[in-house]
Amino acid sequence: MRWVALVAMLLWPSACASEPEVPPSLTGLITSIDRSDRGEITGFTVEAEGERHDLRIDPGRDYGFNLEHLEEHRVQSLPVRVTVQDRDGEAYAVEILDA
Repeated sequence: MRWVALVAMLLWPSACASEPEVPPSLTGLITSIDRSDRGEITGFTVEAEGERHDLRIDPGRDYGFNLEHLEEHRVQSLPVRVTVQDRDGEAYAVEILDA
């Protein structure tokens, strides 16, 4: 049993290192949109500089537009500029602008 725990501890840092760190701001294309069971947008994926970044929507934030506009960007391949904030290891979009 100790051997299994030792292997897990040794592999854990390499697994975490493989996930790309999300920069504080990025510009790219929306490749997918996540929705709740009720159809509300809860997150989206942006591809920027060859890397994909999964971003969450802050449900308490007013982004200044209807979030359904993100679907237009995804369908039409229109870039967005996103300011990102790390919250306990989760990347949240705090500002989303047309790029």
